[in-house]
Amino acid sequence: MTEPARYLSFYLPASVTAALFALVQIVALFLVPQYEYFGYQAFGPQGETNPLIPLLYIAFLIVFTFFLIWIFKMNKGNLLRVIFIFIMSISAVYVLFPVFILLLPSLPYFDFYLSVGIMVAIAIALWLYPEWYVVDTWGFIMAAGITAIFGISLGILPSFVLLAAMALYDFIAVYRTKHMISLAEGAMDLNLPIMMMVPRKIGFSNFSKKAPLASNESEQREALYIGLGDMIIPGVLTVSAYANLPSAPILSGLGGDILVALGCLAGAIAGFVLLMNLTAKGRPQAGLPLLNTGTIIGFLVSYILVFHNLGFGFILSL
Repeated sequence: MTEPARYLSFYLPASVTAALFALVQIVALFLVPQYEYFGYQAFGPQGETNPLIPLLYIAFLIVFTFFLIWIFKMNKGNLLRVIFIFIMSISAVYVLFPVFILLLPSLPYFDFYLSVGIMVAIAIALWLYPEWYVVDTWGFIMAAGITAIFGISLGILPSFVLLAAMALYDFIAVYRTKHMISLAEGAMDLNLPIMMMVPRKIGFSNFSKKAPLASNESEQREALYIGLGDMIIPGVLTVSAYANLPSAPILSGLGGDILVALGCLAGAIAGFVLLMNLTAKGRPQAGLPLLNTGTIIGFLVSYILVFHNLGFGFILSL
C-alpha cells in the first residue's frame, strides 16, 4: 500500500478517532457544573476519598464481563442486545435530563418528556438499525455523560486507583486470557453498542462481514474500533482533577483545576498516538495501559508545574 493510500486508509480515520476521544473529555468537562448541581454521585460520598471503591467497581465489571461471555456461549444474542439497549436507553435519561433543564429552563416538564422521548428513540434505533453512525452518536453521548459522572463521583486518589487497576485488567484481558478480544468480536457480530467505529473505506456498513480482530492484516478491517471503556476511563481523572483541585486563576485567567485537566488530556492524547501506531501493525491492542498511563503522567507533570508541590490533591479515607 502506498503512503498516501495508507494515510487515507488508516491515519486519517485514526485522526478522526483521536478527535472523538478528546471531544468526549472536553464535553464531559462542560457537563461538570450541571451534574454537580444535581448532586450526581455514582458511588456515594465514599467514592470521593476511599481508594477501595474503584476496586469494588472493577470486581463487578469482571463478573459482568464473564456473565456476558457465558451468554455468548449460550447463543443468547438477542438477550444481550436487549440488555445493552436497555442500559443505554435508561442512561440517556440520566445523562441528558440535567442538560435539557439547563437549555430549556422556561419549559417545565418538557425537559423530562424530551429525555424520555430520546430514550425511546435510542432503543428503537439501536434495535432496528444499529448502523455505525447510529451507534457512534449514542456512544459519544453516553461516553461524555458517564465520564463526567464518574469524574465528579471519584476523588483524585480513587481515580488514580481506577485508572491503574483498569490498565492492568485490560492488559491481562487482551494479552493473557484474551477474553476481551472474544467479547469484542461477539459484540461486533451482534452490533452491540459498546464500541465506536470510524470507517476506513467509503460505503462501510456495520452490517457487512467484519474481519476478525485477531487478524494480523490491518487492511482487512474496514473500520477502526475503540471500546466505550477506552473512551471513558482516561477521562475520569481529567474530570476529577477539574472537579477537585483549586480553581484560583494561575495562568492567563485559567484556574489550576482546568490547567491540570488539560494536562491530563494532553497526556491521554499522547497515549492515544502511541496506541494508534501499534494498532497500525494490525494486531488488536489493549487501549487502557497506554491511555491511562499517558493521562496519569499528564496529571503528575501538570500538577507539579501548576501547584509546585507533591501533594497531588490526594485525600485518603478508608
